Amino acid sequence: MNDFSPIPSAPGDAADGSEIFRRLLVAVSILGGSIHLAFIALFQAAGVGMLAGINVVSVLCYVLAFFVIGRGHALAGVTLMASEVVVHAVLASILIGWDSGFHYYIILVVPVVVLSTLHGWRVKLPAALAFCVLYAGLSVALRGAQPPYPLDGAMLGGLHLFNVAGMLVILTALAAYYFILVSQAETTLRRLATTDPLTQLSNRRHLLAVGQAEVRRVQRYGRPLAVVLCDVDHFKLINDRHGHDAGDAVLWAVSRALQRGLRSIDCVARWGGEEFLLLLPETTLDGALLLAERLRQDIAGLRPAAPGGEPVTLTMTFGVAALAGEETLEQAISRADQALLAGKREGRNRVVAG
Repeated sequence: MNDFSPIPSAPGDAADGSEIFRRLLVAVSILGGSIHLAFIALFQAAGVGMLAGINVVSVLCYVLAFFVIGRGHALAGVTLMASEVVVHAVLASILIGWDSGFHYYIILVVPVVVLSTLHGWRVKLPAALAFCVLYAGLSVALRGAQPPYPLDGAMLGGLHLFNVAGMLVILTALAAYYFILVSQAETTLRRLATTDPLTQLSNRRHLLAVGQAEVRRVQRYGRPLAVVLCDVDHFKLINDRHGHDAGDAVLWAVSRALQRGLRSIDCVARWGGEEFLLLLPETTLDGALLLAERLRQDIAGLRPAAPGGEPVTLTMTFGVAALAGEETLEQAISRADQALLAGKREGRNRVVAG
């Protein structure tokens, strides 16, 4: 039986920063198109046919951006939407006045540019400054000026409130995107700090932290705790005969077999090289010996395939110890290590109590 499966890359988060940004752009394109559909009806009712026509073009821009982003061209999509926002905001502010509130959308472009994953700071910083300068220039030129197409007070006030609400919705989406990025980065850093990159098991640091917490529980409530240290037999020979890719495949197959044989409360870590350590809460020495023997038999039945297709015969030796009295976790692991060494001397492929 061939138990070898290709070693996958380390699992990442559901989506990286670029994918999250792409999804945000898709949502913005839908939201922007919907807002401009409402503007078409509004300006048609207000008798400002020019702005109604401009919004028809805006809707088409967002539809095009939606399909462009969907095909993976996020840079083209965001450039198209940013251009539409700026041109539309400038034209609307000139034609119906600063008090309409369309200028707010120029401000929104700045955080989008800053949060974008599509460019480095050499591009983002000048672009953000350019939009700030544009906004300041429009404010000086248009604030208090008489527009060519003035609206009555009620409609102008309603339009201003509508634009404020639209700006707040988009700002909320940007804040949510930023929160997701920060949470994702924190999760990724935590995973990298606690996970072995090859086997995707816990690393030594993480298991020791979990183990110390278990030892405190043992000392407080007097519950049993066992550790199992196991080592792949003749691992150097496997690497020398079949290559390091076969060695990696063996470690991957072993890690999966160990995980399958444990309970949800147990913890398994790659201890170093071809060694693995199992932390077994609520487990006596006899229970740990039974578990180790079952794992030994399971692993002896594995036949990972070397890159050339030749099956690799695989066995492991297990050293088992249960935490005793006021003993520290390190002392229990040391006894398990001594038992493991004894098993190696006695011929390997066996379980030994320490």
